[in-house]
Amino acid sequence: MILRSRSHPGDPERGSMLVETAFLLVLVVLPLFYLVATLGRLQAGAYAVSAAAREGSRTFVASVDDATGHAAAEVAASLVLDAHGFSSADGGISLTCESSPCLTPGSTVQTHATVAVELPLVPDFLDGALPTSITLSSTHVSPVDEFREQ
Repeated sequence: MILRSRSHPGDPERGSMLVETAFLLVLVVLPLFYLVATLGRLQAGAYAVSAAAREGSRTFVASVDDATGHAAAEVAASLVLDAHGFSSADGGISLTCESSPCLTPGSTVQTHATVAVELPLVPDFLDGALPTSITLSSTHVSPVDEFREQ
């Protein structure tokens, strides 16, 4: 009785597809997923900083006076940052007025917003050696209504 061997001695490449697939998965697909996650987080930061500057400026010019305007603009910017997944510690706004007082009819108010976007999956021990966050900024200018009561 002759037993046939299950292996094919003439096919040395048999089973190499699994090795090639695993190799490509590690070298191509995982970095691609990281790139998509990083770009998504940066885009969220760009939307957040732009909206924070716009809403802070619009809230300030709609307020009754400078003191409440500054507080309301800070709250509006914090709400926008929070809605986009960033804390108020990650960013904030600063207001610059064209005239004094800020809410003089016909003047403009410039709002500058910044947010620090932490790169995903970067370990803390690399903080001193590599940049682990990217700071994004945006500026918005809002006019104060010319027919506003003083």
